[in-house]
Amino acid sequence: MKNLWMVLLILSYSSLALGKKVTIDDAPLEWLIANTLKEKTDFDGHLHKSDPLVNSIFDTINYNPHLDEIILTSNKKTHQLKADLIEYLKKNQNKALKKQDETYIKWKNEGLSSIPVTLWRTNQKVKGHYYFNHIHTDISQDNEKLEFLKISPRKTYTTLRYFLKNRNSTGTVAFTDHDTDKAYDQILPHLKPELAALRGVEWGGRTHMGLVGIKKNWEELPNGRNYREEESIRKSRSSQGFRIVNHPNRKGPFHYSSWLDADGVEVWNTLLENSPFLKLKIKRSNNKKALKQWTEALSLGKRYTAVAGSDFHFIVPCLKERSLVYPVNFIPSPDKHKTEQFLHEGRVSFITRPDAPKLTLQAKYKSTNQWSPMGSQVSGSGSLNVRLFGDFSDTNKRIGGYCYNTIRTFWRLFTFWKRDYWEIRFYNKSGDLIAKRSLRPHRYNSKKHFKAEFEFPSKSNDLIRAELWQVNRRSKSIDLLGATNPIYIKQQ
Repeated sequence: MKNLWMVLLILSYSSLALGKKVTIDDAPLEWLIANTLKEKTDFDGHLHKSDPLVNSIFDTINYNPHLDEIILTSNKKTHQLKADLIEYLKKNQNKALKKQDETYIKWKNEGLSSIPVTLWRTNQKVKGHYYFNHIHTDISQDNEKLEFLKISPRKTYTTLRYFLKNRNSTGTVAFTDHDTDKAYDQILPHLKPELAALRGVEWGGRTHMGLVGIKKNWEELPNGRNYREEESIRKSRSSQGFRIVNHPNRKGPFHYSSWLDADGVEVWNTLLENSPFLKLKIKRSNNKKALKQWTEALSLGKRYTAVAGSDFHFIVPCLKERSLVYPVNFIPSPDKHKTEQFLHEGRVSFITRPDAPKLTLQAKYKSTNQWSPMGSQVSGSGSLNVRLFGDFSDTNKRIGGYCYNTIRTFWRLFTFWKRDYWEIRFYNKSGDLIAKRSLRPHRYNSKKHFKAEFEFPSKSNDLIRAELWQVNRRSKSIDLLGATNPIYIKQQ
């Protein structure tokens, strides 16, 4: 596989050197397979092996889920599969190119920021830990025909430990299988110091609740599918866990007016909407709508903690570690045993991709010396100082094997013509853009991070929060790289 990857690189760069535009026709079979399977995954996170193209993939390839490698053979059946995948993806691409990214159009019509934002490169890092949210194992009763692509709780736990070890980091995981917390009991004897765990469940049918840190032997555990919307939230109170409204728009609109006293909302779900490998516009998890609902709830004075969840159900070949981990949450405290407390406090941010920096938002009044963290209330008078740290420590760490990197390399060649830059954006309670600043990601690395600061005349009963965007001028699209929870403002 390594040799195949190197050959691909040489051939691809040779094509570029000759001035040949790289297209889907040039894609390696690994790329075609992974992206077709992502396209074929439905709104519920299910992949139907009865689908002729999906069935053809698994009848043709030899896949090693442990190594996350596709073993390829050159024969008539393989060549036909490649032709079929190219035809399918090109058809979807042609449909996507006719659509406009509304977020990009709005961004293009924005004026300049009225408040200047100062940007530094710094070696200052923020100590913290990862929170892996909304992860399924082979215990979940779904995708029965794809059991060979599902992972046991212990193997899933081991994969996450490897991810942390490779980054010299720590974390907490919540396995949330459908209507059961058995995964927690299975890994409990095998817990290691670097990765803590919380007893969790994805609870419900029409309405899905992510319940994290629930009590053992919760009497309502098997009854989630009997309830929906407000009743789900009321009945979940007795779990004594942190209660998250999962992917609120997946099974039809679940408006914030019905979230009642839920603790959090999953505003970013799966890798399927922000795709790091396709120019295709995948309609799947409605993340932008969920993010918008959360910000509207904030404008009314609600305080729901925003979280992301990978919603991992099964391995997409070549994307095992990528789809298991991302999007992922970052808590700027090394004490992983207080994860549930920090979630309640809103002391968390999230990132959607491996190349995005971990975000930490802080604020203080000029008259004070103490910086307030995300989720807290900052009190004082006069102008408010705001700063955002972007920690790139883990962005250069290897993820996945040669199969994954074959896909990633082709993606870079496929989109070499894009002119990307990133933009830091700050919003208030009303959802208005307060300040923004562009940055060039190539200027940062594992030892050079960013710190953005600005000052503005705040008002009482307000908030400040941050987002990080990737803007592609030529493809005219915008991806969300990360976002923070708010800091709440009280002026004295």
